[in-house]
Amino acid sequence: MAKLNDQTIKEQELINRQEESGNEVLCLMKIGFFFHAYNAGAYALARVMKYRVARKVRRSGLEMMTAGFPSDNLPSVLECIKAAGGRILSQTDDRIEFTGIDCTSEGIIVVEPEKKPKVPAGSPQETELAKIIRSYDLLHSTPLDAITFIGRLQALVSQ
Repeated sequence: MAKLNDQTIKEQELINRQEESGNEVLCLMKIGFFFHAYNAGAYALARVMKYRVARKVRRSGLEMMTAGFPSDNLPSVLECIKAAGGRILSQTDDRIEFTGIDCTSEGIIVVEPEKKPKVPAGSPQETELAKIIRSYDLLHSTPLDAITFIGRLQALVSQ
């Protein structure tokens, strides 16, 4: 198993904290400009806010369910939690603990990770893609040209 990075460790600590409470205490954690909820907390957040839950697999192999929102939306999310019968237990700049929201997975929409098509190594398609990439004149292209080129490559891979 790959080494866990700092963010994955924090996520796992948050999940453990929730599980130790019997999923009575649910957590939101700020990462960058977003607040995230994991596993039971993701289900609770999805239920209150009508969000979808995404299944994420970290590089370490750790699988978790997650839901999130921009930090600017925090006041309205907290109001929705309270309106749904939840209670805010603690709040800091980067972590919020709440309780009183159903956190079961029943009826929650889960988005599965997108399976990306792979081009087999040494295949004629890979050889053709390599030729196309090598022949692209990146130095004399605009950002829009480059984006269009990437779109063409993606279309070729998905055929």
